[in-house]
Amino acid sequence: MNLIISIIIIAILIVEPSVTGDVCSGICKCSKDLITVNCDSKHWTDLNDKEFPSNVVTLTLINNQLKFDTINDRSKIENLPRLTDLSLNANPLGTIPSFNDSKIRSLSLQDTSLTSAKFPSSYMSSFLQTISLNNNKIRTINVDDFINLKSSQLKKLHIDSASLSIIDQNAFTPLIQLQELSLKNNQLKSCEFLTTFRLLSSIQLDENQFTSLPQELSTPKVIKTFSFKYNSISTIDELSPLNTWHKMNYTNIKIYLSNNSFDCCQSLWFIRFLKTSAYFVPDASILTCATPSNYAGKQLIKLNPDEMNCGSIIPDKSWWTTTRIIGISVGGIVTVLILITGIIIIIRRRPSRSGYTEIGGQNDALPNAPILTSSDLPFPADYEDDDSVSTYSTATRNTTRSQAPTVSTTVGVSALDNCHV
Repeated sequence: MNLIISIIIIAILIVEPSVTGDVCSGICKCSKDLITVNCDSKHWTDLNDKEFPSNVVTLTLINNQLKFDTINDRSKIENLPRLTDLSLNANPLGTIPSFNDSKIRSLSLQDTSLTSAKFPSSYMSSFLQTISLNNNKIRTINVDDFINLKSSQLKKLHIDSASLSIIDQNAFTPLIQLQELSLKNNQLKSCEFLTTFRLLSSIQLDENQFTSLPQELSTPKVIKTFSFKYNSISTIDELSPLNTWHKMNYTNIKIYLSNNSFDCCQSLWFIRFLKTSAYFVPDASILTCATPSNYAGKQLIKLNPDEMNCGSIIPDKSWWTTTRIIGISVGGIVTVLILITGIIIIIRRRPSRSGYTEIGGQNDALPNAPILTSSDLPFPADYEDDDSVSTYSTATRNTTRSQAPTVSTTVGVSALDNCHV
């Protein structure tokens, strides 16, 4: 009898590990306490006949061929009562698996061929606190993608390198507990969604396509840390949110701006700002100019804006865009046409010459000469030609030309008679 009991006990000891800890029998890497199980790169297409230890807390199934599109595969995960940390990176999921009644708190779905960030309804009562959707092709986040996470306690969300270019303004509204958001290495140019967060304390927007600081930063609410490193920000002036921060006497906000293409001649205000308010910009000491060429590579914090020569700087080649060239050419042509038109108008409106009367085919200007009658004409001096009379009045010469010889002859005869007497 004792022999039979001993055989049964030995059989149980042999069978139990093979059933409850099958994947830890040389297939996967497991910790001694079976709390951590790594079953990476096993080329699994499903979880049939795979048994995980019931006390596993952290499970990684990275770089397999799993899709979790069957109830059996999903139940393998759902039936692990202590599992809180699951990584399914580098599996061809296509969509977010609809795990039901899971106690998972950290879910990593990086590089899983996701084209949508929409969470299924099975997550309505999830315990998720951290989600990573990095390295996917999501492109757009819609207003209802996170609606089924509204009851979760999600605090950290990472959607880096996901080809994001559009995010609905209210997409993150359901995530009322969110504290940390990372959207690095996407194609974002604006961030209207910033105004909807309640508890968000930091946001990572590095390696996007921002050309200026968005105005949504002017009222940061609870956000304390912004990161805009490796963007295309060229100008920061007095219209930027930084000026609002300064005026409102904020002291606990930080923004990281390294590796942007600053035009230092267009950012003189920002250079002055750094002299007195560098505490807003922790990486101020490594910010450098990209343009103009004579300031390229120089540290902003070391420049003196009052001594910078920005008035005579010739724009570099990047400044000469097709639009600017066309604008300058058209502007030049329009300016020339306006000048020519003005000159023509001035010439046409110039007063014509006046005050001239034709005498003997010649025009001698005597505009103020008095008009004399024939009786007022003076006698010419002795032996002078009576034509000298014409020098006294051109107007009289014209009006009495036919009578002038008679008067002259009469006067002349009287003079000769007197001589004979």
